Amino acid sequence: MNQKTHYTVLRAYNEVRVHEDKKDSSKRHGFQTCGIVKGEGRVEEFQQYFDPSRASHFLAPGDYEVKAVGIYLDRDGRLQMEREFIPLKPAARSAAA
Repeated sequence: MNQKTHYTVLRAYNEVRVHEDKKDSSKRHGFQTCGIVKGEGRVEEFQQYFDPSRASHFLAPGDYEVKAVGIYLDRDGRLQMEREFIPLKPAARSAAA
C-alpha cells in the first residue's frame, strides 16, 4: 500500500503572467500562481498554464478542493485524469452560514 500523503486543497492566487508566443506573436500564454496546501502555513507553489484568450485566470483566487471526476486517454494515448475544482468557503463564512 502506498504511504504517500495525498493533498486535496489547491490555492489559486491573483498573480498572473501573460507572455506572447515566441513563434506566433498573435498567440498568448498565461500562467497563474497556484499552490498545493500541505498544512497550516505550508504551501508548495507552482505555475498553472491557461489560455488568456478564453479566461483571465485558470481559477478565480481562493481555495478549492480537488476531486477526481474520471480518467481518459488523450490524443497521444496517455492516461489523463479529469479534475473538478470545488470552491471552499472561508472558515468564518462557513461558521456563520
